[in-house]
Amino acid sequence: MGALDELHQSQEAELEASATQQRALNARLLTSACLLYLKRVYKKVWLKEFCLVKQGLYKLESKEKGSSLKDPETILHSPVVGSLTTLRSPLADSFFNPSFSLLPDLISSNTP
Repeated sequence: MGALDELHQSQEAELEASATQQRALNARLLTSACLLYLKRVYKKVWLKEFCLVKQGLYKLESKEKGSSLKDPETILHSPVVGSLTTLRSPLADSFFNPSFSLLPDLISSNTP
C-alpha cells in the first residue's frame, strides 16, 4: 500500500501545481486586459488634451491678430500653425489631472 499512497500524493501535488499555474495564468490575463484598457484611456485623454492645446493656440493666434474668434467647431478642424512637437503632456508627470474632470466621457467611442 505504500506505493499506492505515494502515487496518490504525487497526483495531488500535480493537481495543486496545475491549479497554481492556472491561477497565475488567469492573473496574467487579467493584468494584461487591464493594461490594454488603461492604454486606450490614456490615448483618448492625450488626444483630448491635444485638441484642447490646439484650440488654445488658435485662440491665442486670433487674439494676436486682433481678429474675431472663429466657431469652435471650425477651430478644432483648422490646420495647426507652428510646431506642437515641443509641447509636453502633463500626464507624463502625473496620471490624474483635475482639469480633465470637466471633460465629456472619454471612454465613449465618440471622443475624437
